[in-house]
Amino acid sequence: MSCDGPPWYVRDPQTGEIQILEIPERLRCHPDLQRRGLVATDPFKPGFVYATSFRQQPQYAIKILDLGTEELAIYERLLQLDPASPNHTLPCDITQVGYPLLVMPCLSDVRAMNRTAGCTLYELLGIFLQIVEGVEFLHRLHIAHMDLCIDNLVGADRNSAEHHQRVVRGKVYIIDFGSARTLQLGPGRQRAVILPPTQVHPPNGLKHFDPYSWDVYCVAHTLGVIIELKAIDKTNWILRRYVRWLTGNERGCTGVCRCRPSARKARRVLTFLRTIVYLWNICKWSIG
Repeated sequence: MSCDGPPWYVRDPQTGEIQILEIPERLRCHPDLQRRGLVATDPFKPGFVYATSFRQQPQYAIKILDLGTEELAIYERLLQLDPASPNHTLPCDITQVGYPLLVMPCLSDVRAMNRTAGCTLYELLGIFLQIVEGVEFLHRLHIAHMDLCIDNLVGADRNSAEHHQRVVRGKVYIIDFGSARTLQLGPGRQRAVILPPTQVHPPNGLKHFDPYSWDVYCVAHTLGVIIELKAIDKTNWILRRYVRWLTGNERGCTGVCRCRPSARKARRVLTFLRTIVYLWNICKWSIG
């Protein structure tokens, strides 16, 4: 972390204890936030991420960027690209005055997508496909996220799309590039690197991993979490077999990892599976 960067804590002047519910003075008086009329009121991740009030729409999340990481440079690069799929970067702004902040639309957790009506197999495969193609897009740019997990995926529901014009209803977005790395070599050529602290636990306690293969492993873990929340029993075997294939059989490769498919291959197989399910549904509707 940079010496001027997060965490920005508010401490009790007498005891020195961290007051996690308080908003840092630097954030309340940030010139760019004041210009935008944004007032942080709620700590999402105290010291790092805050949000404006949910009572006032549109609601925004405000992340204090750590200049000791590549996150600022990666966002600056990604935000210059066409925001349409397969780009699943959340449309957001980087403040240009004062300390760099990331101002993002405040969206729902991806676990909330289709929660009300439930998910069909076809819809669930569609969510999977968005996640995998988003990772493939990053890998084509030689970017490894390094901390993909359920908490770093958000989805735009109807309410979000109405309040934030740049987000697309039903789209899944990848957030939090604090551990991400830009690499010289692409998938299939990159050797193992030291893993940063991650929310997904590495298999067999490994400390080194091909970064692209690690992203795919994390995708597999994340899809497994979604399956447990949404899957219909009769279709579990299709989803679980796909996740097992992505998880692979880890051998602790120190060079280029061959233990699991690339994001590109994972996306192609998922597209094929979803097409088969679509055609099967058409046949059932025709016969029924």
